[in-house]
Amino acid sequence: MAGGRLLFGVAGRHSPRLAWADFVAADPDVILVMPCGWDIAKSRQELRVLADKPEWPRLRAVQEGRVYLTDGNQFFNRPGPRLVESLEILAELLHPDVFTFGHEGPGWERAR
Repeated sequence: MAGGRLLFGVAGRHSPRLAWADFVAADPDVILVMPCGWDIAKSRQELRVLADKPEWPRLRAVQEGRVYLTDGNQFFNRPGPRLVESLEILAELLHPDVFTFGHEGPGWERAR
């Protein structure tokens, strides 16, 4: 709905296990970090697990500064009205030249 293309999994189903090699081979344009139960601070703390991998700096999204940490706990990983805000966050991240809903900070931040 936000205009992105899902590279892994099936809409409406649980996220699949994903091999690192498959992720690297897909070389996504945008990487959204939104683990279930984690807020932005926890995702920022654990980002090293990905960033320390030798392939990480070669990924297109990393090179273009399009890696984002989101508050998966408050938005993406719970049902209810917050799903509308989750959609707004996705629109901001995928199309920053078109959408600004004001979720930067509490809903997402650019990974550094």
